[in-house]
Amino acid sequence: MAKRDFIKRHLLIIELLRKKPSTYEEILSYLNNNQDQIGYQLEISQRTLQRDLKEIDSIWGIEISFNRSKQAYEIESEEYAADETIQRTLESFDLISALKQSRKVGKNIFLEKRKSSGSEHFNGIIYAIDHSLIITFDHLSFTKEPSARRCIPKAIKETQNRFYLIAYDLDVKDFRNFGLERVANLVITTQKESSPKINIEKAYQHAFGIERYEEAEKIVLRFDMQQKEYVKSLPFHHSQRIISEDQNHFILELFIHPTHDFLLEIMRHGPICEVIEPAMLREQVRDRVELLAKMYKIDHKK
Repeated sequence: MAKRDFIKRHLLIIELLRKKPSTYEEILSYLNNNQDQIGYQLEISQRTLQRDLKEIDSIWGIEISFNRSKQAYEIESEEYAADETIQRTLESFDLISALKQSRKVGKNIFLEKRKSSGSEHFNGIIYAIDHSLIITFDHLSFTKEPSARRCIPKAIKETQNRFYLIAYDLDVKDFRNFGLERVANLVITTQKESSPKINIEKAYQHAFGIERYEEAEKIVLRFDMQQKEYVKSLPFHHSQRIISEDQNHFILELFIHPTHDFLLEIMRHGPICEVIEPAMLREQVRDRVELLAKMYKIDHKK
């Protein structure tokens, strides 16, 4: 049996049991309903299910037990697997399966052409994080010569389809972010060195993207009503909430670091998005608009 089969099966079992405790028959039915869509066999015996449950505990850190009073399997504890991790892994398997099917019936899926995201560094960096090892690498710049770095890695963060290494830079004595697609000559050393503690989740909880050099503050935006469902389905930040609306507009409130990345995101929406507050951010947008107006000014005398 292909590894793809049992990993996909693991993820589907987790997905189902996160929704509700389920009997063997319900698990089997859930797998059968999904196998038609992905194109390969997922049906399992009771014996295979028991093996799967042990592997789910070992690989994913999710302990599943049989509740005799409910006569159903249920998740007892989760050591480290997050909802987002499971969902993203499921999406990856769905894409791989669809691409394989697409090769049989023609080219039906069109992916963006892009350079390496730096994911080839994942395993080495995670190993260094788990074992508190120093890493060295060259960081490639878009504007300057490459710089040699010596860091203690802390986490990998994704934002706007890019992966970033969050690390304590031993030379500058501070935490820094490095785009993984611009990391070259990565070396996982055997050296260890202490660094200040950081709670990554808390440190970046108000970040839009990866930067947080400005103090986080309340931001209020006015949008055209036609954008409401789009903004709800693809939120700027987890803190966003709609605080009022009328027939033509809705008001969105967020609490984030108003960095350059967020300024560019506002500009991307053009006239359908207006900054209400803070005043400083509103002025920055106005200055950008005035600059653009000068650049594209039409000389009617010609």
